[in-house]
Amino acid sequence: MALSTWLAGQWRLFQLASSRSKRCILCHELSGSQSLCGGCTADLHCLRLDARRRCPLCAGISASGLPCGHCQRKPPPQTQLNAAFAYRPPLSNLLYAYKFLGRNDLYAALAELMLAEPPVWPTPPDLVMAMPLSVRRLHKRGFNQSLLLAETIAKHLNLPLLPPFAVTRPHRPAQSTLPRNERAKNVHGIFQVASAADVKNRHVLLIDDVVTSGATIGELARTLQRAGAAAVYGWVFARAE
Repeated sequence: MALSTWLAGQWRLFQLASSRSKRCILCHELSGSQSLCGGCTADLHCLRLDARRRCPLCAGISASGLPCGHCQRKPPPQTQLNAAFAYRPPLSNLLYAYKFLGRNDLYAALAELMLAEPPVWPTPPDLVMAMPLSVRRLHKRGFNQSLLLAETIAKHLNLPLLPPFAVTRPHRPAQSTLPRNERAKNVHGIFQVASAADVKNRHVLLIDDVVTSGATIGELARTLQRAGAAAVYGWVFARAE
């Protein structure tokens, strides 16, 4: 076999392999079957939150891993809240592109990062749901960013997914645009459960992209418990300090 023929064959094999390999969403190098290459995955480890140093109820800082002082004084409705990462660059940039720049393809990478280290729950969840969006915001954005994450996580955990409109909410100003002391009032009483039978006696795993004050997750957890849910576990991609 001529050397040129052999080289041409090797190049075709390389191109075929490359076409089947993903590109890292951060550095754009080949990353095999994963959304992030090994190097970038390792670099992001410094942003991963250690549950042993986080309050199990609000995911805030707690050196002992026990409920923080605020949650001891006023326990939130959710049974547990876990955040995978700190809301800092480059992850905050990825989330911005995901939610506001039409990069809804990034859901796979975000879910992949969450599922790399799933939380330990007191009782395993038996139902997954996404944080609902108002119809107005859903139409504007074109998709529910939390639902795409929830679908992937539910499939990975082999759990049923609550239908998107089983819980609804009216349009209100975005929490991120309000001062912390106004956020609880903004979401008070906004969630409606279409059928209590969907969540009654269920351990619900609630998926969201970012938590800041925890007001929205707390209000939804309270609503689900009133509808008969046995427990509500929140699991979010990132926590903004």
